Amino acid sequence: MKILQVTAVDFTVEKFLLPLIHRLQKEGHEVHIACLITTAPKHSNMHAISFERSMRMATHAKALKELVKLMKSEKFDVVHTHTPVASMLARIAAKIARVPTIIYTAHGFYFHERMNKIPYTIAYTLEKYAAKWGSDYVFFQSEEDYQLAVNNHFKRPERLIHIQNGVNRKLFEPNDYNRNEMRQKLGLAEDTFVYLFVGRLVYEKGLAELTEAFRLLNEPRSHLVIVGGQVEGDRDTFPATVQKNVTYLGLRQDIAALLHAADAFVLPSHREGLPRSIIEAMAMEKPVIATDIRGCREEVIHQKTGLLCTVQSASDLKDAMNELFEHPQMAKAFGKAGRQRFLEQYDEEKVLDRQMVIFRQCEQQEMGVEYE
Repeated sequence: MKILQVTAVDFTVEKFLLPLIHRLQKEGHEVHIACLITTAPKHSNMHAISFERSMRMATHAKALKELVKLMKSEKFDVVHTHTPVASMLARIAAKIARVPTIIYTAHGFYFHERMNKIPYTIAYTLEKYAAKWGSDYVFFQSEEDYQLAVNNHFKRPERLIHIQNGVNRKLFEPNDYNRNEMRQKLGLAEDTFVYLFVGRLVYEKGLAELTEAFRLLNEPRSHLVIVGGQVEGDRDTFPATVQKNVTYLGLRQDIAALLHAADAFVLPSHREGLPRSIIEAMAMEKPVIATDIRGCREEVIHQKTGLLCTVQSASDLKDAMNELFEHPQMAKAFGKAGRQRFLEQYDEEKVLDRQMVIFRQCEQQEMGVEYE
């Protein structure tokens, strides 16, 4: 089959979609990518689309026109969409271009339980009707999102697929990395308790609460390492500020090695789907501190693989960080339990297998739909 993967920006392709793309190619499919290209294209069959996260209708209309033209000219068998705005536009374009099969992956619904009623209702309604009328299948990473869609009849249950999320166990194998070597590179003493954050540097990831919680912790034998950068279109960027025992490393490719050098992973997000960063931390046997929100509470078992704390509470976050610092053996036990949970639930191959079942069904279906 000829498959188009659509997402807002090339960063998402590099960080999240390559395993799926490679698996589809391995199974004999021709895969194209449509996104906003911010760096030199690294993949063949990559098409530039003028996506923006803004509310500028003229820009969205331009992106929609580009998508329709691409889909009509390339005659794709399947369009598979990711990220909210790009997915809305891509599903409209795929309908106009009469693409036989449209798949949408909900990496995390934009609406959540902490939103005000009016924006929640708008986002919920858009997602429901886009699923019902603009998607043949909807994949869900979060079980909470999946159950909500099933209970509220977004589509027939067999068209709603809970795929989960996962990482490559071969790349996240604790025994393959040298803890002391990485600590020496970072200038961190062996007896320093290291908290690690990995994610986009935006307020929504809870960085204001994290840096404040670390200040309140006021423990000279601890260190906070923050890894990440911004993505094209981010509006609430968090500035890297000078703070005692806090190191900003920017974007890194050696996440597994950094996790192995750390003692605990912290993700105090305000909103998530099913965060891969937590899965990576569990794979590397690290205890996780996360906020009690959708996605995070699905991955982290409180007082078994880590600790859940109140969202946007620096005080509660500080208490959780202190608990792991004061009880290092408990922290290690949490990490080992997290590794076991990863092996049972979040192996990337299992996630890809669930998606391949649907792609094989699409391949077997008779597609007697003609393009205009």
